[in-house]
Amino acid sequence: MEPENNSSGKNNEDFPLSGYLTEMDKMIRALTLRGMAAGNEGDFDSAFINLELALWMAQSLGKRCLEATLLNNLGLIYTMQGAWDRAMLTFNRSMEIALGACPSHGHFLVTLKKNISCLFDPKLITPGDPDA
Repeated sequence: MEPENNSSGKNNEDFPLSGYLTEMDKMIRALTLRGMAAGNEGDFDSAFINLELALWMAQSLGKRCLEATLLNNLGLIYTMQGAWDRAMLTFNRSMEIALGACPSHGHFLVTLKKNISCLFDPKLITPGDPDA
């Protein structure tokens, strides 16, 4: 979204860019919550639509740590769906981004590693497992 031009052809300096970004952040959050809720209910089509839109928005804003988080969430949905190969690829991409862009987010990396381990150890609880 570009600032509107005023009648003199100059950019309007009063454009509320920070408000725009705040609204985008709220939308990303809402899409993420909707996507994860849909995945927990087994509605994977809705889950992927919401999470992929949130991911696209985060990428458009250049929010790399948020991108890593959303990729982790997509990996969880793939895991719940039983698409192990896609889950692994998505978790791997999340890890690559997190290691490069979010080194101070150690708790996220621990969570991501646990999510990846669910793909390899059937004794671990699968994310979203209602029997857990």
